[in-house]
Amino acid sequence: MEIGATKAVQDRLKTTKIEESKGASLVFCWDTHLTKIKGRNVLFIVNASNRYTIAMTDIEPRNWNYYAMYISRVIHGVMQEMGYSEEQIAQYFKMSGDMIVTKTHGKKSVGGINRMVTDAQYFDKKLEKDTKYQWELSEYLNRDICQPEGFDAYGYPSELFKLDMERLGIIPKRKPAKVIDFTRYIDTN
Repeated sequence: MEIGATKAVQDRLKTTKIEESKGASLVFCWDTHLTKIKGRNVLFIVNASNRYTIAMTDIEPRNWNYYAMYISRVIHGVMQEMGYSEEQIAQYFKMSGDMIVTKTHGKKSVGGINRMVTDAQYFDKKLEKDTKYQWELSEYLNRDICQPEGFDAYGYPSELFKLDMERLGIIPKRKPAKVIDFTRYIDTN
């Protein structure tokens, strides 16, 4: 798994040497960006394939020392919240490989982060105090229709994340919707 770090995150990590992306599948790449929203530091964790976004606040200094491990715990926790079983989460992390911090994963991915930051500025509720995972902000950001790097169609990031899990075989594919042929019911006289 690759954790892409923007310049703001690299500055916070106090790192000068960071690896280029190794070309892993985008579903296993998460780009991170640190910004101020409503006077609080917010860390955005955005999947490079489907633009699924996790918003975190009040990150403790010790978590910056173990950044990759912290991000993996956050992703694990959010996947649990989404209803994935421990076996499915373990399968995702096993398929993703070793965790490394890299540079971000391309212009489209960084553009998606910038869009999320802009959208977050318009979030009309206060950020929750005494909580790290900003659930309402994350839900708000994941309701933005987009066409991220890993897809050729538009959709909601939360739905696209599920599609990625189906593509990986982590969850079973959903049955296609039943299409009604209305021409049978139309009188053509």
